Amino acid sequence: MDYLQHLEKILESKYRLVTIESYDTDRVHDLFVQLSRFSNKAYYVARPNEGMHRIGASHITIPRTQTTAEQLEHIVKSKHYGIYILRDYSEALSEKKTLALLKEIATSSKPKCVVLLSEYIDLPRELKPFTLRSKHQLKQAG
Repeated sequence: MDYLQHLEKILESKYRLVTIESYDTDRVHDLFVQLSRFSNKAYYVARPNEGMHRIGASHITIPRTQTTAEQLEHIVKSKHYGIYILRDYSEALSEKKTLALLKEIATSSKPKCVVLLSEYIDLPRELKPFTLRSKHQLKQAG
């Protein structure tokens, strides 16, 4: 199974929270970009203290999504399905508000998928029952 198929299977799972650990997060991000090109699903990317944007429209930042809390509140309030790739959120996972919002997303009846993408993720115990975890060791190209 290739990496794109593997990511598709992860996104189609019943989990609303997914962690992907990889030493090459940029390559995993590029795989999400490839998936988004052939999908009718909306893919978004955010980093702490940077505005959230839709993949393919990085020049258009979603208003009021600069902070981690604002990004997660935007996801909670969104009524539409989306795949949200949150990069480098390791430090934010120590904040109580972040944990509460992630747990709300994980237990919501509104379908959406939040992917935490980082080299290493120390997932708090209270999120583990709601999270699909994946570690990737991508082969070097060429």
